[in-house]
Amino acid sequence: MLKPKPAHPRRFWADVSDDNLIDLDLEIDNPERLEGLVTEIPIDGPEPYVEFKYDLRGTEIEEFTCVHGHHRHKAGFVMRSGDARFMVGWICGKTIYDEDFDQYTADFEEAVIRQDALRRVRDMSTAMKAFAAWVDDLSQSAAIKYFGKLRGTLNHQMPWIYDNLPALAEMDERVTKARLPKYLCAQVTDVRDDCNKLMIETSAAMSLLIGDAQKVAGVIGGIRARADGLARRADIILQKLADIELFFQPASLATICDHANKYDNPKRRRYQAGLLSLACRGIDKASIELPRDFTMPSRGPIEALRLALTKTI
Repeated sequence: MLKPKPAHPRRFWADVSDDNLIDLDLEIDNPERLEGLVTEIPIDGPEPYVEFKYDLRGTEIEEFTCVHGHHRHKAGFVMRSGDARFMVGWICGKTIYDEDFDQYTADFEEAVIRQDALRRVRDMSTAMKAFAAWVDDLSQSAAIKYFGKLRGTLNHQMPWIYDNLPALAEMDERVTKARLPKYLCAQVTDVRDDCNKLMIETSAAMSLLIGDAQKVAGVIGGIRARADGLARRADIILQKLADIELFFQPASLATICDHANKYDNPKRRRYQAGLLSLACRGIDKASIELPRDFTMPSRGPIEALRLALTKTI
């Protein structure tokens, strides 16, 4: 029979790779359910080492039987020798294997910390990759393209609306009788540039997640703050793009036409609202409409990123 040695066992967990460690279940609700559990120490097996620690004192679970002397206990170690596992009470763990139950092994504690770091970094990386792919798609989306097209049409073919819509949108809704788009014709608005900058900043944030997981986890708070800022910037871009649908709302078009027909040159231009369309009649003719297949980009990846941020605290 294998005789345990009264010396600290080898550092098993230090040799476990990150890929193998990250999905291991290190919490034991009932050690008797572990695979390969035996009731006697394996004959001629490798030197046993501590694989797990359990402490179920204070619970209603029945006491376990120690492989040494078969005394009963609720706190102890799962020892491993090759493919075999056996349970050792905390007293025998100290007297036979020199494992202090209160201190346990630094190796295992380091593994728990390392696993937590790996999982936090993985969750953040997964969310950031999905968010980065969404930002890339957003930069090429029909919404971004149409936003620029709509601005250009208003600027060159309906200049009164382009020049006056921002101020009209700032007026009290009780006066205008409608909520109007405040970004669409603003001079400082450039959603394509906003999106390109967001792509660059997202790529820079993702680069911070590369490297040793524990080192990355040490600065995860700063990365979270940066990612939260990216989510807010993405929200602003979607708010600006939402002006497209807002512009073509019946109430918005009616208000815009009323003011344009009142204050623009009525001898040259008259404005008429249609179903998801706006027409300018007179000497300067023009018309714009919302494409039938227009859809707003999904907010899902933004919310997924924010959810991931709450899980990496």
